[in-house]
Amino acid sequence: MKTPASEYTFNKAELAILKEISKGNHELASIKRALSITPQLLSYNLKKLEKKSLITTTKHTLKKQAYFGDSKHATLLLDLLSIYNHIDWENVLSGKAIDILLQTLNGHEDQEFSIPRNTLWRYLKNLKARGIITQNNSINPRFNALSEFLSEYQKFFLRKLATTISKEAVILWQKDGEFLMRTPKTAQPPPKNFHKTATSIMQDYDLPLFSESEIYLYSKEKKEILPEDAILHILLIAPDSTRYATYALLLLKKIWSHLDMAYLLREAQRLGVKNQIDCMLQFLETHKRPADSTLPSWNEFAQKATDYNVVIA
Repeated sequence: MKTPASEYTFNKAELAILKEISKGNHELASIKRALSITPQLLSYNLKKLEKKSLITTTKHTLKKQAYFGDSKHATLLLDLLSIYNHIDWENVLSGKAIDILLQTLNGHEDQEFSIPRNTLWRYLKNLKARGIITQNNSINPRFNALSEFLSEYQKFFLRKLATTISKEAVILWQKDGEFLMRTPKTAQPPPKNFHKTATSIMQDYDLPLFSESEIYLYSKEKKEILPEDAILHILLIAPDSTRYATYALLLLKKIWSHLDMAYLLREAQRLGVKNQIDCMLQFLETHKRPADSTLPSWNEFAQKATDYNVVIA
């Protein structure tokens, strides 16, 4: 997940405050005394937690109070802190721990972590000592509440990241740290790690489509969008749409002579659209629509191919 670290990571003071609130200590004056924290530092960290949509502050009978917010990730974090109230979360989730746990949740191998090895080793040792990370470097199923919080917390920041491009941005699909989004063509140019894809790059393959929106993939891993990626992303926009399946077929047929089949099938499996790709390949070979598929009839596809000057014979 690529956002400024201060936005989604925790410092020890933030976690200590959250633990106090989870125990029912809501009055700011009481939290200040319990943690021996200055009013300025308490206020600073409360504002950070509010930006994360984790807490809300209110004023009741002249006393300021703080409560967990009603966002899904806030509710899940409250559950986590309540269930495992014996764990010193301020020493577990602070610093780069959230980064490491998110990458662990997303299935990164050791060599794929974007963190210096010595730092990674130190954090993993700490997490393993508490039984949160297994010896196989995965999150212990016993801490399923942590996995649920991390997953929802990541979604929250991905949604927030999308809206930095356009307030009208819509996330169409999300998996781990990647997402597809639709934005108006008038949106500001996206920063690093956003790649135009799907129907938005079909014109690069002489398949022009008129649209008032653009489709982008956010990914820290991708350096470029291959035509095979675009085919898969078209399917992810609307998995049950015959229209988008037709677009994907047109692009697949257009690049057929230099298609990287192994890559297409491997990525289709990873993205969960392997069945759709198998149906498309069968369709192009037999000219018959597989049962229960969302593909067009062969005659409909042939007409569309003619419209776009795609040779299908």
